[in-house]
Amino acid sequence: MRRTILIAALAGLSVLASSALAGPAQRVTLTLDWTPNPDHVGIYDAQATGLFARAGLDVTIRSPSDPTAPLKLVGVGRSDLAVSYEQELFFAAAKHLPVVAVAAVVPQPLNSFMAIDRSIRSLRDLDGKTVGISGVPSDYATLDTALHQAGLARSQVKIVTVGYNLLPALLARRVDAVLGVYRNVEGIQLQLRGLHPTIIPVDRAGVPSYDELVLVANKTRLHDDPLYRSNVRRFVGAFLAGTTDARRHPGSALAVMSKVTASEPTFLARAVPATLRLLAGPSGVGCLSLDAWQRFGVWLHTTKLLKQPVAAAAVATTSFLPSRCR
Repeated sequence: MRRTILIAALAGLSVLASSALAGPAQRVTLTLDWTPNPDHVGIYDAQATGLFARAGLDVTIRSPSDPTAPLKLVGVGRSDLAVSYEQELFFAAAKHLPVVAVAAVVPQPLNSFMAIDRSIRSLRDLDGKTVGISGVPSDYATLDTALHQAGLARSQVKIVTVGYNLLPALLARRVDAVLGVYRNVEGIQLQLRGLHPTIIPVDRAGVPSYDELVLVANKTRLHDDPLYRSNVRRFVGAFLAGTTDARRHPGSALAVMSKVTASEPTFLARAVPATLRLLAGPSGVGCLSLDAWQRFGVWLHTTKLLKQPVAAAAVATTSFLPSRCR
């Protein structure tokens, strides 16, 4: 029965076209944004259940040696696809890198404000408190937006740059709250310590909603290379079917991720189901909303993270997604 469901899903996404399966499997390389983790569950489910193979693809999944590398590798043709962040697509466009988002991997923000001090239950409670950040430019833009929504100014909080030691700084009480942690990672780690953190995703703090992670292709190759275009279409279809399958069978999804990541079993047991609940947007899994991308792009420009406006259509396309996404 499960195999029938999977094949039907692929057929519905037009990835089992006879022309795709007539010859040998097409090799496709995918570079992740980081090491394998629950955010990638749809990709690994598609690999483990044979969905990529049935779509005529031989997929190699790689972790980057440098987190800034995936977009560049796709841009210069050294990786066929990559997983990256929505905001990075806008920044890449400003640098004329030929990359475009073709599907959402995690269709909502994971980045959050987090506190373990029980006196902090809202953004307004940050008045007079110390907030730890990693120090990247988007931290300041996000913090200013959130404080403004709460009726506060930056001068009313103390900002401490702690790099990527956000969770240790919070646990050591060096800061009262942090920004730059993920609700499906650090939020769960805190809960496993018996704590009850206040978690406020940034889209509930005034920042326009965005796709935390997206699947990225080479824009030039999509235009010029019919085989590459076909491979991307089949990959997207299989990935969406894998994500759907993982959401329907969370136990199997957990087993798949247990084989590809070194994370503690107790963490994975909570993180995988928590992540699966975040993998469907209003129109289902994988969908991109160009209107939402446009709003986020405007916010990036308004907050001076982008020097010049970038149109959503320049950095994202729904052409490879099913009709329900459009």
